[in-house]
Amino acid sequence: MASGLKYKYIFFDLDRTLWDFETNSSLVLREIYTMYGLDKHFSSFARFVERYNYHNDKLWNDYRKGLTTKDILRNLRFELTLEDAGIKDPQLCSVIGDFYLDQSPKKNMLFPGSIEILEYLKSRGYHLYILTNGFRKTQVDKMANSGITAYFERLYTSEEIGYNKPGREIFHWAVTSLNARKSECIMIGDDNEVDIEGAAAYGIDSIWFNPENSREPTRANHIVSSLDQIREVL
Repeated sequence: MASGLKYKYIFFDLDRTLWDFETNSSLVLREIYTMYGLDKHFSSFARFVERYNYHNDKLWNDYRKGLTTKDILRNLRFELTLEDAGIKDPQLCSVIGDFYLDQSPKKNMLFPGSIEILEYLKSRGYHLYILTNGFRKTQVDKMANSGITAYFERLYTSEEIGYNKPGREIFHWAVTSLNARKSECIMIGDDNEVDIEGAAAYGIDSIWFNPENSREPTRANHIVSSLDQIREVL
């Protein structure tokens, strides 16, 4: 490790931080929209995506709070989306849900600069980890198909640990599993509430990846709008 570095351990979120969730998800949703003739029920593809994102985000928020399970989330997001268009077909939603889960991790679009910043951080001697609320198998496949697995020493998931970000427990579990001090750790993520507030509440530093340049209040120690700007911090 390069001498004089303040941090040793870097925790990255995966979705919307390295793996371009919106782009990859949209590719799969477009396939679903075409394959299952949803153009006959929705006024446009954009409308279909808007309704899906609405229900998906709400259910993920419930999941983080322990109000629903992953098995319910997987299909219910499509049931609610299709119900908005007057379609009530649980079997179809189950098929679509399985298709989405199978195909989504195969998409490999990363945010610009992802590989370059990971190369840079590894060359500097940092230890890199993924800390995510996503499902383990899905995240493993996303990392493998986008070519970033080798950069990380371990993948920590809420499914495996039993606690979700922003809860203190998941951060505590990851940090103590490395026998690390909080002062040696930093979290990098896109979600101000989940990643940044969670890290701050636990007592570790953070970098907020904020490509939309949101002005919302934050407890992040640093804010970057592109991954390349992480070089200025680390």
